[in-house]
Amino acid sequence: MQAALITITQLMPALAGGPTAAPDTGGASVPAIEVAHLGPLVGLAGVGWRPHSGELDPASVDTARTRRRGKAIEYSGFYHARLKLHRWLSFAMLPLFVGSYVTGDQVLKYSNNAPDWAVKWHGPLATGTAVVFAANTITGLWNLWDSRKDPAGRTKRYVHSLMFMAANAGFAYSGIKLAEEAKNSERKRIQHRNIALISMGISITSGGMMLFFK
Repeated sequence: MQAALITITQLMPALAGGPTAAPDTGGASVPAIEVAHLGPLVGLAGVGWRPHSGELDPASVDTARTRRRGKAIEYSGFYHARLKLHRWLSFAMLPLFVGSYVTGDQVLKYSNNAPDWAVKWHGPLATGTAVVFAANTITGLWNLWDSRKDPAGRTKRYVHSLMFMAANAGFAYSGIKLAEEAKNSERKRIQHRNIALISMGISITSGGMMLFFK
């Protein structure tokens, strides 16, 4: 019993990681006890203890470290064709805006005495603007739907679309309701011009945002 106690006392430093002294048994023969060194295995998932020789326990490796791959967004050739058409139509609106403003300003200033070229071209230029806006609305909303799952530039696309629809509403109100009333009212002609100019400004700002802010 005394020999066993002496052996346990001598083994305590080994368990604590210190040097192991030979047990003093008073000359009695004590079987050799091999003690495996216990050391901490620190992994991302926690701490594991086992006899080791400096190698990490594979079970302690955190498999959550593997990064999730983003889902690839694929666009069809038809999408890119619509996008190209949408951009060219956006540029085509600029001369239509200028022509509509110049001719409309002449009609506003001189009413029935406006130059013939202004009276003759204001209607077709306004109609051309409406046609281009309708085509851009179709191509823009179609591509917006196709790109709904793409997080890249999503906020910019939605802001652009909302601004474009606001300009659309302004042109519709100015061209359908106020244009008819403007024939017999100077006040309505001023409203027609102001709303059309605001719609032009919103449209140009919306297009510029898509062009310059990547």
